[in-house]
Amino acid sequence: MKAHIARNQNAGVPLVLGWNLSPADRGKLEGMAPAFGMKLLLVSPSDAGKTVAQLLGEVETKAARTLVLEPGAYPPAVVLANFKEKDVDTLLDLMKQAQVTVPLKALVTPSNRSWVFGDLLAHLQEEHAAFTAAKENHTV
Repeated sequence: MKAHIARNQNAGVPLVLGWNLSPADRGKLEGMAPAFGMKLLLVSPSDAGKTVAQLLGEVETKAARTLVLEPGAYPPAVVLANFKEKDVDTLLDLMKQAQVTVPLKALVTPSNRSWVFGDLLAHLQEEHAAFTAAKENHTV
């Protein structure tokens, strides 16, 4: 009997995990998608207990942690996977020009692939708050 291995349909494809995006911002990102060959994957509050790797389709979802976030629990966020470094910079520049309002941004790294998405959002929120406070304290 042959083992059936599920193939990751998204392997190597630039992916954006989107959280709490406004319809306008979602539309802007979807408009940018063809230029990068990227897919926008919206993360629902009920999927917040899955790991980043599970959301990206890299590993099978056996049992997600029981974590359901309120839809507005965290500000809008994007987590980028499988992008070339130059494409990350270009995408972020385009998002800024298009006035996409997404305060929390991250790249998928070897260490955060195994993080539960809700925990990653909490971490990004803490970093964003600390960065914003430091920036305000150093304004001349």
